[in-house]
Amino acid sequence: MTIPYFLDQLDYTLWANNRTLASIEALQESEGKTQAIKLLSHVVAAQYIWYARVSGKPDAALPVWGVLTLDDIRTRIPAITALWREYLASKADSDLEALSFSYKNTLGNEYTNTLLEMLTHFPIHSAYHRAQVATLVRQNGGSPAVTDYIQFAREEHKRS
Repeated sequence: MTIPYFLDQLDYTLWANNRTLASIEALQESEGKTQAIKLLSHVVAAQYIWYARVSGKPDAALPVWGVLTLDDIRTRIPAITALWREYLASKADSDLEALSFSYKNTLGNEYTNTLLEMLTHFPIHSAYHRAQVATLVRQNGGSPAVTDYIQFAREEHKRS
């Protein structure tokens, strides 16, 4: 794995999160919409939490299950992407396995993981919860966003 690979995953996550947000915004007010907002808030918060762990900036973290407004989500999605891009710009491929970080998870358990493990985790974690949001959107009469990586690649990796 390489830094450019993870930058692409970061771009994919930005693209997919924005599409997911739009699918939530299109819903009528309902318990399902509230739950979908909570899940997307968690996705965004988790990206901030992982960033806080690797950057040494604990104030950057958000409450893991805090509920953000739709406007706050819309603002924070590109903001966290920019923070991760800036962080990764200062890293080399060799740092992926060379750097490790000790931290306490949200339950207070102590762990140590490499940068590679953390960067592998958060796009997968995001996709898992976006799938939950898609289910809620469909159950509440909406159209779930297409957030498959291959769709991102087709749209964003313009090949001649």
